[in-house]
Amino acid sequence: MITRLEETSPGSAVVMITGYPSIERATEAMKRGAMDYVAKPFTPDEIIKAVDEAIQRKEGEERKVIERFGALTKTGKISLPSIDEKMLQTLSAAIDERRQMEAKPSLEALSEPERLEEMTLAVLNKYARDTNNLIPILQAIHSYAGYLSYETIGLIARELKISEHEIFGTASFYAQFKFEKPGQHLIRCCTGTACFVGGGGVILEAVESKLDIVPGQTTKDGMFSLERVACLGCCALAPVVTIDGEVYGQMSPAKLSRAIDKIYRTESVKSD
Repeated sequence: MITRLEETSPGSAVVMITGYPSIERATEAMKRGAMDYVAKPFTPDEIIKAVDEAIQRKEGEERKVIERFGALTKTGKISLPSIDEKMLQTLSAAIDERRQMEAKPSLEALSEPERLEEMTLAVLNKYARDTNNLIPILQAIHSYAGYLSYETIGLIARELKISEHEIFGTASFYAQFKFEKPGQHLIRCCTGTACFVGGGGVILEAVESKLDIVPGQTTKDGMFSLERVACLGCCALAPVVTIDGEVYGQMSPAKLSRAIDKIYRTESVKSD
């Protein structure tokens, strides 16, 4: 889709939205020209901010390309009777992408830590390695990976030339940032007013007992992570639980237990 947009609207700033983020998709999208990669759920303000920043960065890139080729024409290194802005932008992007593709192995050939490192470096480059952009950098990486690993924080510190302590201090101030790898599947239990009255608290206790974890933790086998939320925006379906973003309304402890068992069976078949 990004390739098609580049052909039909080469000046567009692409922002990808997904309910199923992954390091591979994020890195590949950014290499293909996406300016940002937003994972659900998000607020209206967050998506507006992402679009605004993407447009600003796109305009900045276009100016740099024009300045680069303008300098070459002045020095006599290149002579063009007429420089078309979109043509220069497309040419520069193609050259940069070709160099990146030739210099780096395919994502499939990389291990998970290597893919995470590639994605982190891509994010740092997107934000010009500016310490003033530390929070957006952390948000982007967290959105892609689902957490901030100690190795990632160390890499950011080295690249931005700041201390790991400063990064931890900033990230730990916000509840949205997690420092442990999430499970393969995320269960979010709503305990807002409507859901709590409908038995949301009982459902949460049931899943805690079944998985032997509390909100904010991941099962020992790495299969499930559990979160408690104040509202999922589906009060008419209370009590509500989401599993990997899919909404389950009129939930009960028994229904949730069956859903968890089904996922375990599915994953077992995949491994076989």
